[in-house]
Amino acid sequence: MNKKEVPVLKNKNGSIKRYLFIGGIGGSVLLLLLLMCFGGYIILQYRHVYKRDHAAMTSDYAQQLARDIGSMEAYVKNLYGNNVHYQMLKRPQITESQWMLAAYYLNNNFSTKADNLDYFGGVFYYDQDWDSLHSEFSSYPFAGDSYRLNQAIKEAVRAHTGEKMPYEEIMTYEGETYLLYLLGDRGKLLGYTVNLSVYFVLRENMQLIISDMQGNILANLGEPLLDGQTIAEKLRNDTDNAGLTYMISREAVEGQELQVMLIHKDEKLAFWNQAEFWLLFILIPLTAFAVLWNVYRFVKRIIYQPIDHFVHRLTEMKRGEASENFGYAGKESQLEEIRLINEKLDELIAEMGQLEQEKYKKEKEANAALLQYYQLQIRPHFFLNCLNIVASLLNENDVDTVKTMIFAVSRHFRYVFQDSDSLVTLAEEIEEVKAYCNIYIIKNAMPILLQINLEEETESCKIPILCVQTFVENSVKYAVNKSRVLSISITADRIEDDGKWYTRIHITDNGEGYRPEQLEQLNRPVTEFQYHSMQVGVDNIKYRIYLLYGDKAKLYFYNSPAGGAVTEILLPQVMFEKPVQTAL
Repeated sequence: MNKKEVPVLKNKNGSIKRYLFIGGIGGSVLLLLLLMCFGGYIILQYRHVYKRDHAAMTSDYAQQLARDIGSMEAYVKNLYGNNVHYQMLKRPQITESQWMLAAYYLNNNFSTKADNLDYFGGVFYYDQDWDSLHSEFSSYPFAGDSYRLNQAIKEAVRAHTGEKMPYEEIMTYEGETYLLYLLGDRGKLLGYTVNLSVYFVLRENMQLIISDMQGNILANLGEPLLDGQTIAEKLRNDTDNAGLTYMISREAVEGQELQVMLIHKDEKLAFWNQAEFWLLFILIPLTAFAVLWNVYRFVKRIIYQPIDHFVHRLTEMKRGEASENFGYAGKESQLEEIRLINEKLDELIAEMGQLEQEKYKKEKEANAALLQYYQLQIRPHFFLNCLNIVASLLNENDVDTVKTMIFAVSRHFRYVFQDSDSLVTLAEEIEEVKAYCNIYIIKNAMPILLQINLEEETESCKIPILCVQTFVENSVKYAVNKSRVLSISITADRIEDDGKWYTRIHITDNGEGYRPEQLEQLNRPVTEFQYHSMQVGVDNIKYRIYLLYGDKAKLYFYNSPAGGAVTEILLPQVMFEKPVQTAL
């Protein structure tokens, strides 16, 4: 290949670049137009479905109101035609005792009906001769009280006793609207009332209007989305148009001179007022341009860069400069085989480095945990204090106490200097707890009330060393108070959870309990050792339990409602054939 052939090849590549660039721009514009058309279609469909559902909801409200009013009307008509007690009350010659007895049984009938209502309403009987009203209402809340509501109904009924029956009227009491229905003759009237103002329970951003067929507003429920003048105008003009952010629909109440209008405000209907719309409007074309640009670069790389690279390598080989520029050419456009070899080699090196880092991290964690464990065990100040107490007791010739102290200290240090990954029985751990408490009692001359309640089958269960003693020591350090005797309770039993058996150890004290920040720290799951100077022992035992049992063991820290810290340990009942050798 001579020097004149190379520019020809590059000119051909340049033409491909130009065509790809033009195709990318055209494809981006076309894609944008398609997305805009699709978005417009989705918006129109959304509004159509939304309007249909809104109309169905309005119809449901109207049908519900029609059913309940029809049920009340049928009930009153049934009383009017078939109830013997009402018939007796209509008799012209009736004694007072007969009237009171019939009114009593009729009122019981009212009470049964009122208890079955799922809205606020009621039924009543009015006797013009006695000027007496007997009523029963449901237990739903309403404005005002039953006595004044009875008086308002009584005044409304008294004013319309001469009307043609049945008679319906809208009355207002304490700012709430009631539908009043009357049926009867000769001054003996039955009726019902329904509180329209609290009848419906609406969702957020909804307003419901109950009006008569002439457009007069009777009840305005829910949030005030539209003012009364706007609503009245729409009712009179029979229009449902209220802007793109509102959805309005209406429905007549069957069998009544009433209609229901439901108004719902949804900002999503005016999509151009939302930041998400403009964000998508900008991001979609940018994403399309970015995708097509990357396609262009990819095509450029796989079509003509290998040829340029091949020509370049031939030229370098001819000039004897292959080793000098090979790295650059390989990065620009590698052959598939070379690229795969380099990638696998890089992955291998990266994996080796990662394994080395993980190994170093594990060793570091193990050393830190082991160091903290022996720091917890040795505690030179504790040992020296014990020796000073022994010396003091010898000076006082208190030989019995000295023997007790020596035995307790020797048992304690013999126990804590076992291997950190040893498993001991719960009974052995409890003996260590008793020895530690005896040392504390002798050292500080303060009593400890230690209550232990173990199920017999749990005493032989294997647990990590210092699993219980660590939390008892924590209670001794932080729960002691000179104003009260320190009480520590230890219980153990077996429980089943998800078909698996656990040994549950429950440790409580009567101290002040954990602070909120301590509870947050203690209840975090442990997957690696972390040093906290204020809770070295607790962090140590949590990490050792994690190393022995993994996620199967559970630790819970909380405060008792009666006061005091509570530690609950759940260890799976697993038979270890030999101690688990894990680095701390």
